[in-house]
Amino acid sequence: MVTFRRFLSERCGFLSVVPCDDRPGRLFDGLEHCRSVIFIARKRRQSGGLQFATTRYNRWATEVREHLLTDLEFTGVSEEVVLRGQFPKVGAPVHERILQKVFAGKGFEVERSLSPHRTGQFIFYQESTGYWVKATVGLPYYAKNGETGAPPHGRYLFFSDSGTAHIVSAVLNSSLFYTYFIAYSDGFHLSDRLATGFRLAPSILGDRILVKLDGALLADLKGCASVKTINTKLGDQISYAEFNVSESKQMIDNIDSVLARHYGFTEEELDFIINYDIKYRMGRDAEGEDED
Repeated sequence: MVTFRRFLSERCGFLSVVPCDDRPGRLFDGLEHCRSVIFIARKRRQSGGLQFATTRYNRWATEVREHLLTDLEFTGVSEEVVLRGQFPKVGAPVHERILQKVFAGKGFEVERSLSPHRTGQFIFYQESTGYWVKATVGLPYYAKNGETGAPPHGRYLFFSDSGTAHIVSAVLNSSLFYTYFIAYSDGFHLSDRLATGFRLAPSILGDRILVKLDGALLADLKGCASVKTINTKLGDQISYAEFNVSESKQMIDNIDSVLARHYGFTEEELDFIINYDIKYRMGRDAEGEDED
């Protein structure tokens, strides 16, 4: 959609964007896995730039759909938070300030912390994200016909040492990263470009507290996971660890509190991060959808 976004940016004097998820309620009945966006635009005059505003990433229960458009709140977005020409899904002025702080300063992208070669120290994360980013140092449990291996639809990030792997894992599992993911993703897929493009504050890689917190988080995720077994149409038996991430929310909050010091977030900004989209992330009002 790069060409279309560029066209709107160049031709519009005013542009507002209303991004909508398809879970738990849908904007249009009968369309499965169709995340919809409403654009409201005015043609640009001879002089003047673009005035851009967006709403949060809208999620709602089916029964309140008729009230969706009357309850929208728009946030003006500055050029500092427009990443690679995308239209970010920014839910409030405080959300924009958080993203500005992430991109500001002398930080560097996750990509610069990676090893140029495959190593034994790696993060494995699920491409399908939903309400939680699910990243582990090493592979989560997965077996096909009794043989353990790597789950499908996963991605790898390789590191030179375990400390760096755990620090980046802590970042990826944080609610701070989730607010960034929602702002710049399609709301479901965590691409390599998005994961490696997150900007780390300069002081993060030396923080041994984050290493310990991530180790504790991964142990808790494993302890709270349940092993599910399914039989495929092709006759294979698949067993895998299903994470119940909401059970580890307090540990994720602890990680976000440490990250807040590195990025200089205020108490208001940290509160926004910790409680971002909390109703659906904790499995309430999700109309029976599996949070994993």
